[in-house]
Amino acid sequence: MKDTPQSLLEDVKNNLPLLYDVEEDYKVSLLKYSENIIYKVEFSKSSPVVFRIHRPGYHDIEELEGEIRWMDEIHKDTQVRLPVVYRGRDGGFLQKMRTSGGETVYCSVISFLYGSPLGELKGEALLDGLEKLGEITARLHIQSINRDKSVKIKRFCWDINNLFGDNGDGIWGSWRDYEGITGHDYRILEKCTENIKKELNHYGRSNDRYGLIHADLHFYNVISYEGNDQIIDFDDCGYGFYMYDMGCALVTYSKNFCELEEAWIRGYEKVRRLSDEDKRLIPMFVLIRRITRLAWLSGHADSDTAKTVEPEYLKVTVDLAREWLEANTKVAVITGAYECNMIPETGVMGL
Repeated sequence: MKDTPQSLLEDVKNNLPLLYDVEEDYKVSLLKYSENIIYKVEFSKSSPVVFRIHRPGYHDIEELEGEIRWMDEIHKDTQVRLPVVYRGRDGGFLQKMRTSGGETVYCSVISFLYGSPLGELKGEALLDGLEKLGEITARLHIQSINRDKSVKIKRFCWDINNLFGDNGDGIWGSWRDYEGITGHDYRILEKCTENIKKELNHYGRSNDRYGLIHADLHFYNVISYEGNDQIIDFDDCGYGFYMYDMGCALVTYSKNFCELEEAWIRGYEKVRRLSDEDKRLIPMFVLIRRITRLAWLSGHADSDTAKTVEPEYLKVTVDLAREWLEANTKVAVITGAYECNMIPETGVMGL
């Protein structure tokens, strides 16, 4: 986009009362600049709301409507807490806004959730948080499995090709574009993704393994308020492997993996049982998310999230790929990536 977050802030101020039935006295502030550009709108009398500008080119209108439709289903079918989407003056959930830079963008308004992102938890709080997140994830998966499939939801697919961008069709691009990848790194990650694709083909897409997923369910997308956890940011939701959501939860952790995995599973299985095959492939799904995230970071270097990622992220990802290859093939690689020491990577905001 040609527009800057600051210029768009002025556009939001000017267009909000035209698009939505709101009170006259309000102020707008930038809340987050990432995949979408998010503003907080505060009123003198009413509760605050969040104004989202959806990134041009990432979703078409049917996909944006699909996101809202699934959120509405989750509200009706589960006890999972998430934002409410408000209708505009024309009765629609999605609105078009002409920016001062001359672009037409889709936007939407959702309820503002009080509380704070769980972020980088440590110690027992981390284990407790993962257990709760596992339980929430299972509830979303059960809704996805049982939902009325005749009600069509158009979203993209986190499938074998779209995860890694092998043919230029990656949802987030290709991990190969990440700055700093050496020839040595490339060979390890290329071998790793080849083997992962074979595993996924064998794993299959049965109804209990593949369906609508959040696809970005980490602690920065969990807002805690008065003891309740609330889920935000369905922008990446789509069709994918259910266990990919677990990979998202653990993407910023490379050590203490055993305890972290057990905590998430413990919470998940309070609601839904996992098969032995699901559990066996957990390290692979964490690795899938880490590699896919390299593609996102390469294309969003100016985002708030990318600015918090330390250089060690690439090195740790390559080390984990070596470890996974050693555990699943006869390739001789360096060991030791999955030590059970409780040390999360520092300075890494969730994605």
